[in-house]
Amino acid sequence: MRYMVLLAAVLSQVGHTEELATKNLNQLLGQIVTMRAHFDQHTLDAKNKPLQQLAGEMQVKRPGYFRWETQQPFNQLIVANGQTVWIYDPDLQQATKQKLDKQVGNTPALLLSGDSKKIAASFNVSQEKTTNKQQRVFILQPKDKEAVFDTLRVSFIGKQLNSMQLKDALGQRTDIFFSQVAVNGKISDSVFQFTPPKDVDVIDE
Repeated sequence: MRYMVLLAAVLSQVGHTEELATKNLNQLLGQIVTMRAHFDQHTLDAKNKPLQQLAGEMQVKRPGYFRWETQQPFNQLIVANGQTVWIYDPDLQQATKQKLDKQVGNTPALLLSGDSKKIAASFNVSQEKTTNKQQRVFILQPKDKEAVFDTLRVSFIGKQLNSMQLKDALGQRTDIFFSQVAVNGKISDSVFQFTPPKDVDVIDE
């Protein structure tokens, strides 16, 4: 009987902790209406061997608008206008068109641009303890078994997003660091529009 009471208390505390973590994350993300930043992206294998390094610029506007443009070492553009996501590879002369999932979704860009109130529907959320009082770190685990990552680590310094870390089932890790961050400035909707060039192959998914 005592064991059952203790177990119920532990489960209740876990639920409360997850609810509080989700509330704290929603509060931080909810303050980001627009965001511009430079990003540096590093991918490592399960043995921490570097696989790829990328850099570029990103812009986000809630709800459902984002532009993620890789500039080095190759060009790639991912852009969404609230309804459609385009992935454009100039070197391959190819553009892929997809319907935007209006849920928070399985990608960091959708997490930033989506409805923060839907996070609990898509992720189990916990909050790490940190020694830096200004830093807040959240761990998100997708509820969708087909998600492209197992865990997503989101880090804030104060109210500003400063990094993300994705890990997949094979142990591969991708670290994304943000710099030159500007929040809640004006961004035109035209930034999130894309028309494929005439000589580009279009794949409609």
